[in-house]
Amino acid sequence: MALPPRPDPEDVGLPRSGSRRATGLRREEVAARAGISVNYLVRLEQGRAQAPSASVVAALARALRLPGDEAEHLHLLAGLAAPLGRTADRTMSPSLRRLVERFDDVPLIVVDVAWDVVAANELATAFLSEDDPVGQNAACRQFLGAPWGERAPADDAAFERDLVGELHRQRVRHPDDERLGAVVAQLRAGSPRFAALWDQRPAGVHTVSRKTFTHPDVGRVTVDCDVLEARGTDLRVVVWTAAPGTPDGDAIARLHRQRRPAATVG
Repeated sequence: MALPPRPDPEDVGLPRSGSRRATGLRREEVAARAGISVNYLVRLEQGRAQAPSASVVAALARALRLPGDEAEHLHLLAGLAAPLGRTADRTMSPSLRRLVERFDDVPLIVVDVAWDVVAANELATAFLSEDDPVGQNAACRQFLGAPWGERAPADDAAFERDLVGELHRQRVRHPDDERLGAVVAQLRAGSPRFAALWDQRPAGVHTVSRKTFTHPDVGRVTVDCDVLEARGTDLRVVVWTAAPGTPDGDAIARLHRQRRPAATVG
């Protein structure tokens, strides 16, 4: 089983002592952190040890400080199901921050598994007519009042089913995530519609829809709403766009020209 690159000693709180022929931790350091023997680690690396247990693979993932997607990949390489029981990764990577800042001509927000807004660009703040959408929860706004934008009744029903299905999927993937559990509990207690859908366990995953916003400066704007996964974390990027040259596209362009020059990231 080929192991990923090892972190540097300083990354895991170890002193960098003596000369090292290669970067990263020594085998004995990885083995000690994972609670296995050096001999067994060598056999794993050489493919001579077959079918390591889930606890050994999980220990190696922790020893190597693998992020969520790499830990899942290590389990799959070992022929094991991806690990459950972990909390969601809400890390805003530098590249994702740059994406939020550089895509300044379309409204864009970043949401976590509970649909909390963790980042927004300047145009999204203007488009949503909010002082700051960061920290708000899109699912709570949908089911508990004051949702962002309007949809046709059939589209709204489909969106709500997909949203509940997405929260169900994330609850299975991250059963120990306290914030996700708290949002689900709040919605079940406060929204009969959500509670009924939750009990139905819909299988939908929300990826794309159309919705209409009413903005005080540019009027009604209908946009395509796409939800994109940010690989390497459990965050999603929500982007609202309209075709250039259309009244809706022109309305977004007018907001873009009026916006403040800097983007804000939470």
